Amino acid sequence: MRITPPKVSSLAVLLCAFVSLWFLQRALLVVLLALKILGNPAALDAWKGAVSHQTLSYSGISVDVYGNPQSSSPMLIVHGVNPTGKNSLDLVRISEALAQVGYAVYVPDFVEMKRLHVRPEEAGNIKTVFKAIGRDAGVACFSYGCGPALVAASDPEIRDHVRFGIAFGGYFDIREALEHVITGPETPAAYLKWAYLAANSDLLTDEKDQTSVRKIAETLGNAKENLSADARSLLDVFSAATPADFRARLEAGPESLRRRLDGLSPSHVIRGLRAPLILIHGINDPIIPAQQSIEFAEAARANGVSCSLTLLRMYGHVNPVLPQLGAASLFAFYVPETLRLLAVLNDVIAIQ
Repeated sequence: MRITPPKVSSLAVLLCAFVSLWFLQRALLVVLLALKILGNPAALDAWKGAVSHQTLSYSGISVDVYGNPQSSSPMLIVHGVNPTGKNSLDLVRISEALAQVGYAVYVPDFVEMKRLHVRPEEAGNIKTVFKAIGRDAGVACFSYGCGPALVAASDPEIRDHVRFGIAFGGYFDIREALEHVITGPETPAAYLKWAYLAANSDLLTDEKDQTSVRKIAETLGNAKENLSADARSLLDVFSAATPADFRARLEAGPESLRRRLDGLSPSHVIRGLRAPLILIHGINDPIIPAQQSIEFAEAARANGVSCSLTLLRMYGHVNPVLPQLGAASLFAFYVPETLRLLAVLNDVIAIQ
């Protein structure tokens, strides 16, 4: 007896074709997003076209808006401490890429952060811009900008409207991050401790002390100045040689410094966070150790916050560090690292 196989309905065929096409399109979108973020924009630009861009002002804060402001998926991006702020070429490219995959991207310019002057008050400015968006939105951040960004995301006024948080190369406790900068291995970024000291000389109330400390910082600690006890105690913190020495000097140093550091640390407000987190960190980051994001992920999960953590060998701090391509590096580095990057970018697209 001949058995006739069941007929496959045309609806089922169409459904399978639709699902396959959707997966192929998503995969292509993720790959092109990765290429643009890594500095190769042509393919994604050719597919998605030019990105609309306008600059607005919210309570005196200049904000670049990429994509359609009416998009149902707005994202606020907080830049790190760098002199270019929102105009960083890397940040512009990343903002365009995120707009091309469906986000309305808002990038404020924080003047003090462009001067390496990071203050707890910056969280209030971030909250101001977030509220001006006028609807639930995600918050993304880079490097030292992640402290005030995630402190703002924990604020009771907006925390239930923060849809997600994305932190790339950020810190959990800035005391620990500063300890690494001051006492860690000598790197080309070692000057950062003096830049941070100069930018935060306002911790001292006496203007003469402020000028003296800035002069010392500008000479990388080599200038000789007559300092008051308060100024000397601040300089001593930035001259510590070991982690234990740093902690002792910090506790003996200006209370204003301790208050500023604690006001910038997400570790102090972890219980206030509600949004799911995507944490990304270069595993060999020379500026903010990856351990900061590991601690952040552990604390978030312990407090009931959904959190993913991706550690990448292909990034140093927030810039790619890629070995020469060869047979060995292809399979030992490029293949696994590419898969990790594509997986986290797929999460970034999916969470919208």
